[in-house]
Amino acid sequence: MTAFDAFVRSAPLALLGSVSARVHELSTVDEVLRRPLPVSRRIGVVQARGGAGASSTAGYVASLLARRRPGLVLGVDASRGPRGMLWHAGAPTGGGSAHRGRRRGATSSAEAVDGLARTPSGLWALDLDPRDESRAVASAETWFDEVTPVSRFFELVVTDWGVRDWRADLTDVVSASRTVCIVARADRHAAEEAAALVPAIKDHPDRPDVVIALVDVGAAGRAAPRTVGDDPTVPVVHVPYDARRGAARPVGSAALGTRTRIAYARLAAALMPAAGSSTAAGAAAAGAAASPGAEAASARDAVPGRDPNATAGRDPERRSGRRSAGPTTATRSQEGRR
Repeated sequence: MTAFDAFVRSAPLALLGSVSARVHELSTVDEVLRRPLPVSRRIGVVQARGGAGASSTAGYVASLLARRRPGLVLGVDASRGPRGMLWHAGAPTGGGSAHRGRRRGATSSAEAVDGLARTPSGLWALDLDPRDESRAVASAETWFDEVTPVSRFFELVVTDWGVRDWRADLTDVVSASRTVCIVARADRHAAEEAAALVPAIKDHPDRPDVVIALVDVGAAGRAAPRTVGDDPTVPVVHVPYDARRGAARPVGSAALGTRTRIAYARLAAALMPAAGSSTAAGAAAAGAAASPGAEAASARDAVPGRDPNATAGRDPERRSGRRSAGPTTATRSQEGRR
Protein backbone atom coordinates (compact mmCIF):
# COMPACT_ATOMS: atom_id res chain seq x y z
CA MET A 1 0.00 0.00 0.00
CA THR A 2 1.42 3.38 -0.98
CA ALA A 3 1.55 6.33 1.41
CA PHE A 4 -1.16 8.00 -0.66
CA ASP A 5 -3.44 4.95 -0.43
CA ALA A 6 -2.88 4.81 3.31
CA PHE A 7 -3.72 8.50 3.58
CA VAL A 8 -7.00 8.03 1.69
CA ARG A 9 -8.00 4.98 3.70
CA SER A 10 -7.19 6.68 7.01
CA ALA A 11 -9.57 9.60 6.34
CA PRO A 12 -12.88 9.25 8.21
CA LEU A 13 -15.85 8.58 5.95
CA ALA A 14 -17.83 11.36 7.63
CA LEU A 15 -15.12 13.80 6.57
CA LEU A 16 -14.80 12.47 3.07
CA GLY A 17 -18.50 12.90 2.38
CA SER A 18 -18.93 11.41 -1.05
CA VAL A 19 -16.08 8.89 -0.94
CA SER A 20 -15.79 8.53 -4.70
CA ALA A 21 -15.70 12.30 -5.24
CA ARG A 22 -13.09 12.80 -2.52
CA VAL A 23 -10.91 9.95 -3.73
CA HIS A 24 -11.11 11.37 -7.25
CA GLU A 25 -10.03 14.77 -5.95
CA LEU A 26 -7.10 13.39 -3.98
CA SER A 27 -6.02 11.19 -6.89
CA THR A 28 -6.10 14.20 -9.21
CA VAL A 29 -4.14 16.31 -6.73
CA ASP A 30 -1.55 13.55 -6.41
CA GLU A 31 -1.26 13.43 -10.20
CA VAL A 32 -0.60 17.17 -10.26
CA LEU A 33 2.04 16.85 -7.53
CA ARG A 34 3.86 14.11 -9.46
CA ARG A 35 3.68 15.77 -12.89
CA PRO A 36 7.10 16.13 -14.56
CA LEU A 37 8.59 19.61 -14.73
CA PRO A 38 10.54 20.78 -17.79
CA VAL A 39 12.79 23.10 -15.73
CA SER A 40 13.48 23.94 -12.12
CA ARG A 41 10.71 25.92 -10.46
CA ARG A 42 11.03 28.40 -7.61
CA ILE A 43 8.25 28.93 -5.08
CA GLY A 44 8.41 31.83 -2.65
CA VAL A 45 6.24 31.84 0.49
CA VAL A 46 5.82 35.27 2.05
CA GLN A 47 3.58 37.12 4.50
CA ALA A 48 3.00 40.84 4.91
CA ARG A 49 2.29 40.53 8.64
CA GLY A 50 3.59 38.10 11.23
CA GLY A 51 1.56 35.39 12.90
CA ALA A 52 -0.06 34.07 9.73
CA GLY A 53 1.61 30.67 9.82
CA ALA A 54 3.76 31.14 6.70
CA SER A 55 6.70 29.12 8.05
CA SER A 56 4.61 26.13 9.06
CA THR A 57 2.77 26.31 5.73
CA ALA A 58 6.03 26.44 3.78
CA GLY A 59 7.50 23.59 5.81
CA TYR A 60 4.54 21.23 5.40
CA VAL A 61 4.05 22.01 1.69
CA ALA A 62 7.76 21.59 0.92
CA SER A 63 7.83 18.29 2.82
CA LEU A 64 4.79 17.06 0.91
CA LEU A 65 6.36 17.98 -2.43
CA ALA A 66 9.64 16.29 -1.46
CA ARG A 67 7.75 13.15 -0.54
CA ARG A 68 5.70 13.03 -3.75
CA ARG A 69 8.21 14.33 -6.31
CA PRO A 70 10.70 11.99 -8.03
CA GLY A 71 13.44 14.65 -8.15
CA LEU A 72 15.26 16.73 -5.57
CA VAL A 73 13.40 19.42 -3.63
CA LEU A 74 15.24 22.18 -1.76
CA GLY A 75 13.81 24.10 1.20
CA VAL A 76 15.42 27.49 1.88
CA ASP A 77 14.88 29.34 5.17
CA ALA A 78 15.28 33.07 4.55
CA SER A 79 13.00 34.10 7.43
CA ARG A 80 15.62 33.81 10.17
CA GLY A 81 12.98 33.15 12.77
CA PRO A 82 13.31 30.68 15.66
CA ARG A 83 10.75 28.38 14.02
CA GLY A 84 11.23 28.67 10.29
CA MET A 85 10.08 26.26 7.63
CA LEU A 86 13.05 23.92 8.19
CA TRP A 87 12.18 23.60 11.88
CA HIS A 88 8.63 22.62 10.97
CA ALA A 89 9.96 20.20 8.35
CA GLY A 90 12.06 18.43 11.00
CA ALA A 91 15.50 19.48 9.73
CA PRO A 92 18.42 19.63 12.17
CA THR A 93 19.76 23.10 12.93
CA GLY A 94 22.66 24.55 10.98
CA GLY A 95 21.79 23.05 7.60
CA GLY A 96 23.97 24.55 4.89
CA SER A 97 26.90 25.93 6.89
CA ALA A 98 29.37 23.37 5.53
CA HIS A 99 30.89 23.08 2.04
CA ARG A 100 29.48 26.35 0.74
CA GLY A 101 32.41 26.83 -1.60
CA ARG A 102 31.92 23.44 -3.19
CA ARG A 103 28.19 24.05 -3.67
CA ARG A 104 28.81 27.40 -5.36
CA GLY A 105 30.88 25.63 -8.00
CA ALA A 106 28.63 22.57 -8.20
CA THR A 107 28.66 20.56 -11.42
CA SER A 108 26.52 17.66 -10.18
CA SER A 109 23.60 17.05 -7.85
CA ALA A 110 25.96 15.36 -5.37
CA GLU A 111 27.97 18.57 -5.10
CA ALA A 112 24.77 20.67 -4.96
CA VAL A 113 23.60 18.89 -1.78
CA ASP A 114 27.04 18.63 -0.20
CA GLY A 115 26.81 19.73 3.44
CA LEU A 116 23.01 20.08 3.40
CA ALA A 117 20.81 18.33 5.95
CA ARG A 118 17.92 16.16 4.77
CA THR A 119 14.57 15.79 6.52
CA PRO A 120 12.68 12.49 6.93
CA SER A 121 10.45 13.46 3.99
CA GLY A 122 13.47 13.82 1.70
CA LEU A 123 13.56 17.63 1.69
CA TRP A 124 17.04 19.10 1.40
CA ALA A 125 17.51 21.96 3.88
CA LEU A 126 19.43 25.20 3.34
CA ASP A 127 19.42 27.70 6.20
CA LEU A 128 20.67 31.14 5.13
CA ASP A 129 21.61 31.90 8.72
CA PRO A 130 22.78 28.48 9.98
CA ARG A 131 24.58 29.84 13.06
CA ASP A 132 21.58 31.96 14.09
CA GLU A 133 23.78 35.06 14.08
CA SER A 134 21.10 37.48 12.94
CA ARG A 135 17.42 38.00 13.62
CA ALA A 136 16.99 40.10 10.48
CA VAL A 137 15.47 38.39 7.46
CA ALA A 138 17.97 37.23 4.87
CA SER A 139 18.66 39.62 2.03
CA ALA A 140 17.84 38.81 -1.56
CA GLU A 141 21.55 39.13 -2.35
CA THR A 142 22.34 36.33 0.11
CA TRP A 143 19.60 34.20 -1.43
CA PHE A 144 20.95 34.65 -4.95
CA ASP A 145 24.53 33.93 -3.82
CA GLU A 146 23.56 30.68 -2.10
CA VAL A 147 20.73 29.34 -4.27
CA THR A 148 21.52 30.42 -7.84
CA PRO A 149 24.56 28.12 -8.27
CA VAL A 150 22.62 25.00 -7.25
CA SER A 151 18.99 25.65 -8.18
CA ARG A 152 19.24 23.88 -11.54
CA PHE A 153 19.90 20.58 -9.77
CA PHE A 154 16.57 20.72 -7.93
CA GLU A 155 13.13 20.21 -9.41
CA LEU A 156 11.67 22.63 -6.90
CA VAL A 157 13.10 25.30 -4.63
CA VAL A 158 10.71 26.39 -1.87
CA THR A 159 11.75 29.47 0.11
CA ASP A 160 10.28 30.77 3.34
CA TRP A 161 10.83 34.52 3.07
CA GLY A 162 9.11 35.29 6.35
CA VAL A 163 7.59 38.73 6.89
CA ARG A 164 8.48 41.20 4.15
CA ASP A 165 7.66 44.87 3.77
CA TRP A 166 5.85 45.15 0.44
CA ARG A 167 7.28 48.67 -0.05
CA ALA A 168 10.90 47.51 0.15
CA ASP A 169 11.41 43.75 -0.09
CA LEU A 170 8.58 42.36 -2.17
CA THR A 171 10.26 43.10 -5.52
CA ASP A 172 13.28 41.00 -4.54
CA VAL A 173 11.03 38.15 -3.40
CA VAL A 174 9.16 38.23 -6.70
CA SER A 175 12.42 38.31 -8.67
CA ALA A 176 13.50 35.09 -6.99
CA SER A 177 10.18 33.25 -7.49
CA ARG A 178 8.25 31.75 -10.36
CA THR A 179 5.26 31.33 -8.06
CA VAL A 180 4.55 33.59 -5.08
CA CYS A 181 2.40 32.23 -2.26
CA ILE A 182 1.01 34.99 -0.06
CA VAL A 183 0.08 33.63 3.36
CA ALA A 184 -2.39 35.59 5.47
CA ARG A 185 -4.60 35.02 8.46
CA ALA A 186 -8.11 33.84 7.65
CA ASP A 187 -9.87 37.03 8.63
CA ARG A 188 -11.39 39.65 6.35
CA HIS A 189 -8.85 42.43 6.91
CA ALA A 190 -5.78 40.23 6.43
CA ALA A 191 -7.32 38.49 3.41
CA GLU A 192 -8.09 41.77 1.66
CA GLU A 193 -4.61 43.02 2.48
CA ALA A 194 -3.15 39.96 0.78
CA ALA A 195 -5.42 40.42 -2.25
CA ALA A 196 -4.26 44.05 -2.55
CA LEU A 197 -0.68 42.83 -3.15
CA VAL A 198 -1.63 40.72 -6.17
CA PRO A 199 -1.71 43.49 -8.83
CA ALA A 200 1.76 44.73 -7.85
CA ILE A 201 3.18 41.21 -8.02
CA LYS A 202 1.57 40.45 -11.36
CA ASP A 203 2.85 43.75 -12.80
CA HIS A 204 6.43 42.56 -12.29
CA PRO A 205 8.22 41.94 -15.63
CA ASP A 206 8.48 38.20 -14.90
CA ARG A 207 4.71 37.98 -14.36
CA PRO A 208 4.84 35.24 -11.70
CA ASP A 209 1.90 33.09 -10.71
CA VAL A 210 0.25 34.07 -7.44
CA VAL A 211 -1.53 31.88 -4.88
CA ILE A 212 -3.16 33.09 -1.66
CA ALA A 213 -3.22 30.80 1.38
CA LEU A 214 -5.57 31.82 4.19
CA VAL A 215 -4.50 30.05 7.37
CA ASP A 216 -7.00 29.88 10.22
CA VAL A 217 -4.59 30.47 13.09
CA GLY A 218 -7.25 31.91 15.39
CA ALA A 219 -9.98 29.28 15.03
CA ALA A 220 -12.20 31.63 13.03
CA GLY A 221 -13.94 28.66 11.45
CA ARG A 222 -17.03 29.62 9.51
CA ALA A 223 -16.33 33.31 10.14
CA ALA A 224 -13.32 33.11 7.77
CA PRO A 225 -13.85 34.93 4.44
CA ARG A 226 -14.98 32.67 1.61
CA THR A 227 -13.84 34.82 -1.30
CA VAL A 228 -10.93 37.21 -1.67
CA GLY A 229 -10.37 39.79 -4.39
CA ASP A 230 -11.80 39.62 -7.88
CA ASP A 231 -9.00 37.97 -9.89
CA PRO A 232 -10.20 34.54 -11.09
CA THR A 233 -6.63 33.50 -11.99
CA VAL A 234 -5.47 33.64 -8.36
CA PRO A 235 -6.21 30.45 -6.40
CA VAL A 236 -7.32 30.96 -2.80
CA VAL A 237 -6.73 27.95 -0.56
CA HIS A 238 -8.02 27.79 3.02
CA VAL A 239 -6.02 25.93 5.66
CA PRO A 240 -8.18 25.10 8.71
CA TYR A 241 -7.31 25.73 12.32
CA ASP A 242 -5.13 22.99 13.80
CA ALA A 243 -3.78 23.47 17.34
CA ARG A 244 -1.06 20.89 16.73
CA ARG A 245 0.80 23.32 14.48
CA GLY A 246 1.69 25.39 17.55
CA ALA A 247 3.36 22.55 19.48
CA ALA A 248 6.71 23.13 21.19
CA ARG A 249 8.32 20.49 18.98
CA PRO A 250 8.02 19.92 15.24
CA VAL A 251 4.90 17.93 14.39
CA GLY A 252 4.95 15.58 11.41
CA SER A 253 2.20 15.88 8.84
CA ALA A 254 0.85 12.46 9.83
CA ALA A 255 -0.06 13.90 13.25
CA LEU A 256 -2.09 16.75 11.76
CA GLY A 257 -5.83 16.57 11.24
CA THR A 258 -7.12 15.09 8.01
CA ARG A 259 -8.67 18.37 6.91
CA THR A 260 -5.35 20.11 7.42
CA ARG A 261 -3.46 17.52 5.39
CA ILE A 262 -5.99 17.74 2.57
CA ALA A 263 -5.70 21.54 2.60
CA TYR A 264 -1.91 21.37 2.34
CA ALA A 265 -2.22 18.91 -0.55
CA ARG A 266 -4.56 21.32 -2.36
CA LEU A 267 -2.18 24.20 -1.74
CA ALA A 268 0.80 22.22 -3.03
CA ALA A 269 -1.16 21.36 -6.19
CA ALA A 270 -2.14 25.01 -6.69
CA LEU A 271 1.54 25.99 -6.53
CA MET A 272 2.47 23.63 -9.36
CA PRO A 273 2.40 24.87 -12.98
CA ALA A 274 -0.61 24.14 -15.12
CA ALA A 275 -0.12 21.65 -17.95
CA GLY A 276 -2.94 22.24 -20.38
CA SER A 277 -4.88 23.27 -17.26
CA SER A 278 -7.15 20.23 -17.58
CA THR A 279 -5.74 18.11 -14.77
CA ALA A 280 -5.23 20.99 -12.39
CA ALA A 281 -8.61 22.42 -13.21
CA GLY A 282 -10.09 19.01 -12.56
CA ALA A 283 -8.52 19.01 -9.11
CA ALA A 284 -9.99 22.42 -8.44
CA ALA A 285 -13.44 21.39 -9.58
CA ALA A 286 -13.33 18.21 -7.52
CA GLY A 287 -12.25 20.17 -4.46
CA ALA A 288 -15.10 22.60 -4.93
CA ALA A 289 -17.65 19.82 -5.23
CA ALA A 290 -16.44 17.95 -2.18
CA SER A 291 -15.47 20.74 0.22
CA PRO A 292 -17.82 22.42 2.67
CA GLY A 293 -17.98 26.15 3.31
CA ALA A 294 -14.79 28.10 2.86
CA GLU A 295 -12.89 25.21 1.29
CA ALA A 296 -15.37 24.97 -1.56
CA ALA A 297 -14.96 28.62 -2.45
CA SER A 298 -11.18 28.38 -2.43
CA ALA A 299 -10.94 25.17 -4.43
CA ARG A 300 -13.26 26.52 -7.11
CA ASP A 301 -10.52 28.89 -8.28
CA ALA A 302 -7.61 26.50 -7.80
CA VAL A 303 -5.90 26.79 -11.17
CA PRO A 304 -8.14 28.06 -14.02
CA GLY A 305 -6.94 31.03 -16.01
CA ARG A 306 -3.24 30.31 -15.96
CA ASP A 307 -1.37 30.35 -19.23
CA PRO A 308 -0.27 26.74 -19.83
CA ASN A 309 2.63 27.97 -21.95
CA ALA A 310 3.87 30.45 -19.38
CA THR A 311 6.41 28.17 -17.74
CA ALA A 312 7.93 26.82 -20.93
CA GLY A 313 8.07 30.24 -22.54
CA ARG A 314 9.74 32.11 -19.72
CA ASP A 315 11.95 29.60 -18.00
CA PRO A 316 15.12 29.43 -20.15
CA GLU A 317 16.64 32.09 -17.90
CA ARG A 318 15.89 29.92 -14.88
CA ARG A 319 17.96 27.06 -16.26
CA SER A 320 21.03 29.14 -15.53
CA GLY A 321 19.63 30.50 -12.27
CA ARG A 322 19.37 34.05 -13.67
CA ARG A 323 16.26 36.18 -13.36
CA SER A 324 15.21 39.51 -14.85
CA ALA A 325 14.77 41.02 -11.42
CA GLY A 326 14.56 44.65 -12.38
CA PRO A 327 16.43 47.40 -10.48
CA THR A 328 16.68 45.54 -7.19
CA THR A 329 19.53 45.48 -4.73
CA ALA A 330 20.26 41.83 -5.46
CA THR A 331 20.56 42.25 -9.21
CA ARG A 332 22.65 45.41 -8.94
CA SER A 333 25.07 43.57 -6.71
CA GLN A 334 25.22 40.63 -9.12
CA GLU A 335 25.98 42.96 -12.00
CA GLY A 336 28.76 44.53 -9.95
CA ARG A 337 30.32 41.15 -9.32
CA ARG A 338 30.13 40.25 -12.99
